[in-house]
Amino acid sequence: MKFADRYTSLPPYLFAGLERKAAQLKAQGVDIIHLGIGDPDLPPPDFFVAALHRHLADPDAHLYPTSQGDPLVRKSIAQWFAGRFGVDLDPDREICVLIGAKEGLANFSRIVANPGDRVACPDPAYPVYAQGGALLNDAVPVFLPLDPDKGFLPDLQQAEGCRLVFLNYPNNPTGATAPESFFQSVADFTESHPETVMVHDAAYSEMTFGGYQAPSILQYTRQAVEFHSMSKLFNATGYRIGFAAGNPELIAALAALKAQLDSGAPVFIQRAMADGLARYEGATPPPEVRANLAEYERRRLLVEEKLEALGWRVLHSQATFYVWAKVGDDEMAVVESAMAKGVILTPGRGFGKSGQGYVRLALSQPYERLEEAMGRLKII
Repeated sequence: MKFADRYTSLPPYLFAGLERKAAQLKAQGVDIIHLGIGDPDLPPPDFFVAALHRHLADPDAHLYPTSQGDPLVRKSIAQWFAGRFGVDLDPDREICVLIGAKEGLANFSRIVANPGDRVACPDPAYPVYAQGGALLNDAVPVFLPLDPDKGFLPDLQQAEGCRLVFLNYPNNPTGATAPESFFQSVADFTESHPETVMVHDAAYSEMTFGGYQAPSILQYTRQAVEFHSMSKLFNATGYRIGFAAGNPELIAALAALKAQLDSGAPVFIQRAMADGLARYEGATPPPEVRANLAEYERRRLLVEEKLEALGWRVLHSQATFYVWAKVGDDEMAVVESAMAKGVILTPGRGFGKSGQGYVRLALSQPYERLEEAMGRLKII
């Protein structure tokens, strides 16, 4: 079978390979502790599950949703955004509901990237930017190295001439956060480069600890588009719900594209998201979410301490449920040794060339299992 070049140019999707290897080991009877994929082990809050059940009974829950999202849901998102970030959004012009941020990021690229256009992607980074965002549009990924000595922040001068720029803070895979001065420099770049579309993936904006709260790029410029996900906030990766906000011309184009490609997120899931966001008090998340964040922080402190005792160089972070650690020049030997002990780690090179020598650990296992995993890593 002959496939399109844009498809055959794609490298294997990192996480699919990890799942396959983990399944093979499990079939051999190995007790697997999977620290490879950021899929929350904690259940969704009771209020979110109750809202899903409640809205299943809505008289229009079985009908096609609108491509841009339910109008009342968009209004709720705008209210949340104002309380959380102090930014007033027009729910009719500046918000589009998504079937998860991953769908939105990939589809958004299709409205701005032409064949041959340059698309700036952080390195290391979530693979969807370079693959779904650039290669599947016959565009050219331009990699912006995230230098650990510069706080894992890119040099925006390297994005000169790019049609599209992806940024992501709090950052996956590193867990790095960006200071206000960086967001201001991004805003200055965006305002002075109208030919370049700036995208900020804020999927982890609500997964922060120690009093830190992540900002929105829309606090600094209204010309960008920002993507938000409820997957981590409500431990609901499987429900596929999120939204994009920002530049109204780009939001309208995204909604128009989605009308050609999908039928929108199920309305009962949209409304459960809206009900969950309404439980915020200003910028303060509901108690159930704060309890989940406290548990992730407890796990992070454990893993950071144990890995440093192994001699790994760990990035201490106040955000995400990932730990990013330097293990040497070639991380594959560590990854393979850990796998032999039943611990699945993600090799940093899977996120880009600048990830070589690093591993990422997802804190999506119970505390006791993480203790067990750290014990196994001591003897690899």
